[in-house]
Amino acid sequence: MKMTTIRKVAGTYELAVGYADSGLSWPEYLEGLAGQEERPSPPGTVPFLPEERSRAAVYSFGYTHAVVNGAAVEKGRLDFYYKGTGELLRTDGDPLSSPVPLTGGGIEVEYCAVYCVNKEGDPVYLGFTLANDFSDAGLRHARRNLANLSKLQPTSVAAEVVLAEVPPSSEVTASISREGTAVWERRGALGRREMLYSPRVLERLLLRRRGLFEAGTVVYLLLGSCISSHKDGTELREGDVITMRDTYTGLSLGNVFLG
Repeated sequence: MKMTTIRKVAGTYELAVGYADSGLSWPEYLEGLAGQEERPSPPGTVPFLPEERSRAAVYSFGYTHAVVNGAAVEKGRLDFYYKGTGELLRTDGDPLSSPVPLTGGGIEVEYCAVYCVNKEGDPVYLGFTLANDFSDAGLRHARRNLANLSKLQPTSVAAEVVLAEVPPSSEVTASISREGTAVWERRGALGRREMLYSPRVLERLLLRRRGLFEAGTVVYLLLGSCISSHKDGTELREGDVITMRDTYTGLSLGNVFLG
């Protein structure tokens, strides 16, 4: 099943702010721009990311999907992490590297919901994209008291955002290749039907807090994984190529890990 009518954009920050302040639906807003929306961000640019990257924030929820790596997840274990500012965002083709030595690097396949806070201080949903929640998984499992530190790592998102709600279900794939050979591969399912907590529940938990975000802030909210390399005992090595694909949207994401 593939999208045929939903638009994907490599949108600029100005597009995000204009839409958030307009009070219109995406079709209404884009129609009013008379084609200007087709001017994408330059190649290699994270969609909707402000030039002043500190005006973007990245967060993640965990244990949101009913099945991870084929194993059932018990409801009630929901957790939450701050991942960093827009300075740590990467996109398709960018290298991934840790700002500190890793205990054990891992990747997770997720959808990322994107919001922009309008001039009234309200978060406005822009759309969603495919994301790699990269973290120091070794640290998180060895030192649970330092779990939040383990997530302060780059987050990679696809080069386009889908201007629609998260789909009910979609098959996603992930692989890690080393010197041209796949050393790890997995399939899984993302989407509303696959989740223990709906995207709107997660949105309310974080974003419905008046005064938390300034107008113009772009929030990238990772909705939780269905695939985890660390759960399979696979650890990233320098030079590994990470590839992710989403069947429903056609989005893909590829990054080289530089250690």
